Amino acid sequence: MQYFHHDNVRLRYQDVGRGAPVLLLHGLGSCTEDWLYQIAALSTNNRVIALDLRGHGQSAAVRQAYLMRQLAEDAQALMEHLQLPAYHVVGFSMGGMVAFELALHAKESVQSLVIINSGPQALANSAKKRWQLMLRQLIISVLGMRSLGRVIGRKLFPQPHQQALRERFESGMAKMDKTSYQLALRAISQFSVQSSLPRITQPTLVISSDQDYTPISHKAEYVRLMPNARLVVIENSRHATPIDQPDALNKVLTEFIGSQCRAGMQTQNPDSPTLQQQIGEHHA
Repeated sequence: MQYFHHDNVRLRYQDVGRGAPVLLLHGLGSCTEDWLYQIAALSTNNRVIALDLRGHGQSAAVRQAYLMRQLAEDAQALMEHLQLPAYHVVGFSMGGMVAFELALHAKESVQSLVIINSGPQALANSAKKRWQLMLRQLIISVLGMRSLGRVIGRKLFPQPHQQALRERFESGMAKMDKTSYQLALRAISQFSVQSSLPRITQPTLVISSDQDYTPISHKAEYVRLMPNARLVVIENSRHATPIDQPDALNKVLTEFIGSQCRAGMQTQNPDSPTLQQQIGEHHA
């Protein structure tokens, strides 16, 4: 494991593989370990950097409120720390929100964007959303993080054969710092870049599971507002697609990122070899 400091916060990350850099941004209450299957698949041809967002995993707990844009600044600071001026971004759930912010505010760095089960706004601007937020806060305050993990885990992994995934999720949530989780919830409830979607011009792949919290139609609506985006649906998956359908997701991810890497290399040098050719030459 590796660490760096930004904005007086100690942040942990993983750095695996060689090739065009891919930054992975996890969801609420998660950490880099939940990208296990994606790191294994992507690091075959790419340098994969996975960040524990502030307050998550082995990054430092937080005690002050922050905005989603500050998480994006953490991520950009990491890539600058690693001297990687251009990279591809994959964001899941809350990490997708961070990815949206990066695409807008680190426009020259972000070469392509993958958004998994996320959206451009999560404002607590309806009675239903406010109730969902209050319910999570109530469970945390009264029963604690493990109980919250048990409740959410049953929704994410409802099938009998997914018991190990439920237990893994509950265990991970039990380790999550309560205040850090509450501050992350607050940041999510204040997030919106909906009006800025037409300014996100990078090639974008939006991935939705067929049984996500928000319907496929919701993703289709915002994809239409983006000038260079398309939507792909992963079947037989709930919200935690990186874990419950890793093979299907990895196939879509590797194909999209591979195509973007090849397109980028051809733009830089039309006569240059492909990434696969470079890797083959390196290992020859």
